[in-house]
Amino acid sequence: MATYAKPHLAFADQVQLLKSRGLVIDDDAEAEHLLSSIGYYRLSGYWYVYRRRLDGSRRADTFVDGTTFRQVVQLYDTDRRLKLHLLDSLERIEIAVRVMIGFTLGRRGAYAHLAAGNLDGRFTQSRSGQPSTHDRWLRKVLAAQGRSSEDFVQHFQSKYDGRLPVWVVTEILDFGSMSYLFQGLKSTDRNEIAARLGVVDQSGGGNGTALANWLRVLNYVRNVCAHHSRLWNRNLVDQLAPRHLRSVPDLHALARREVSHSRIYSTLCIVAFLLSRTGHGPQWTLQARDLLSTKIPSCGRGLHELGFPSGWRAEHPWTGDL
Repeated sequence: MATYAKPHLAFADQVQLLKSRGLVIDDDAEAEHLLSSIGYYRLSGYWYVYRRRLDGSRRADTFVDGTTFRQVVQLYDTDRRLKLHLLDSLERIEIAVRVMIGFTLGRRGAYAHLAAGNLDGRFTQSRSGQPSTHDRWLRKVLAAQGRSSEDFVQHFQSKYDGRLPVWVVTEILDFGSMSYLFQGLKSTDRNEIAARLGVVDQSGGGNGTALANWLRVLNYVRNVCAHHSRLWNRNLVDQLAPRHLRSVPDLHALARREVSHSRIYSTLCIVAFLLSRTGHGPQWTLQARDLLSTKIPSCGRGLHELGFPSGWRAEHPWTGDL
């Protein structure tokens, strides 16, 4: 195994190294400032696609002729703006699904989330003496409750026995814990919530399995955005299942073989769809469309690198005007 031996470089030396590799830098002082505030390693994830191709998937250290530092920074900034835009939409979706879970499960009782009989057996079953998923989920919820300084949490702990009703518990769940609880609901409850959101199967009934898949993907994307990781041309670890997309009229085009779910395009379509189903207008979608369709080409890159298929402008949800 090789030992890492690259030397520490001052920011001015980093500028000179990039120039020696063919990156066009018009203003050394500006480049030095940006490297000191964004970081060489973070930006390297964006300038990688501008490096010369070798055989196969390998890239040279040198840049394609004419590549500028400004292009790289603009690509980074476009990705940053897309992530902020996505976080705004995911907050709205998260809150809406929280309410639906609390309302639906709450009909089984204020503390329905504590009783195994109100949940899916696979969620509550213990295997080989190990804690069930439900047990692990409850531990996380209790830890979140203990950390919470929300007035409503303090109220329940001081006035009652400290247990939070399910419609209150949902208010302290993060996206991941919420998606785990959704997967742990009985299939009838999952399907009911899915139907409310227009996530349907071939028969037109709610498809809770599909929505569970979508929430896992959205949670993964949310974590990428919240941790300020690179979303641009990223291969998504959690991906949408094409078989769940064919039966949703507005999304059936995503099930085509040429649409890749390893990039962000199809997830953006899902986000736009869920926003529309939770009562939000098309403004978010059209802003995302205009951001990507203007800024990505100006960086010398193509939307296909984000998984956008040919003819995407004619597909739902990208049609329309601001």
